[in-house]
Amino acid sequence: MRLAVARCTTTDAPLTAASTPPPADADAGPQQGPIASPAARRLARERGVDLLSLRGSGPGGRIVARDIATPQGGGDDRLRAAVTANIVASWQQIPHVHIGGELAAEGVVRARLSAPPEPAVTVTDLLIVALARALAEVPELNAQLRPDGSVARSEAVHLSLAVATRSGVVAPILRDAASLPLEQVARERRRLVDAAREGTLDGRELAGATFTLSNLGAYPVDFFAPVVSGPQVAMVATGRIADRPVAVDGLVGVRPTMWVNVAIDHRAADGEAGGRLLAAFERQLALLPGGSA
Repeated sequence: MRLAVARCTTTDAPLTAASTPPPADADAGPQQGPIASPAARRLARERGVDLLSLRGSGPGGRIVARDIATPQGGGDDRLRAAVTANIVASWQQIPHVHIGGELAAEGVVRARLSAPPEPAVTVTDLLIVALARALAEVPELNAQLRPDGSVARSEAVHLSLAVATRSGVVAPILRDAASLPLEQVARERRRLVDAAREGTLDGRELAGATFTLSNLGAYPVDFFAPVVSGPQVAMVATGRIADRPVAVDGLVGVRPTMWVNVAIDHRAADGEAGGRLLAAFERQLALLPGGSA
């Protein structure tokens, strides 16, 4: 694995005991402004949506999570504006550090070739499985940053996947991804991607992620620097798998490799955690079902 590091210093952000996101519609006491569920308020904050601009579809006109996920009145333009507002806020407020490495990808190639025909397994499915398992080894990056600056780690990996749609990028979530077998990941990933592109995602499928994967390997992209989506503290960006010259037992050989970039909120963790995640990710890629030599 070859590493590239940008802007790496230490941080003393306090950590808290492991926790998981609260239930989607748990009560949260008296509310100010429009009547909205806690899940709707959280999703609106994450996506930069003004609750005053919405009509609630819940009992008594209450704004619920699906009202945030489903565009109203402005269609694609309103969703793109919300996505843009969230990206701008994250870029302005989060001190990013990027840790990049060229990882061996032979395990991905072998696992893809040996996968059963149904459900159809993609490279993205294999990356989800390996990344979710790798995060168990680096729990400080599977977390959210609280408003008071403390870090809430999650015992479960709620992995969101960046999906391009006509309205912009949305990131539906695979809940407890580290516990899912490959076949279930493939089915759930396909369902979520289809729903994202059809605009039928439920708001609860977009709220509460603890980490994000953005894979542009279908394009001639080797490396890119993503923007962490707060309150998450990190994400991974992956490029294409390609045969490249590498050193093998002192000689130059050709092997499939893949560039991976870990983006980290420097308030929550430092570059060393990104290096450990790259190492764990590479190990898990080699251990994929059918992927070991």
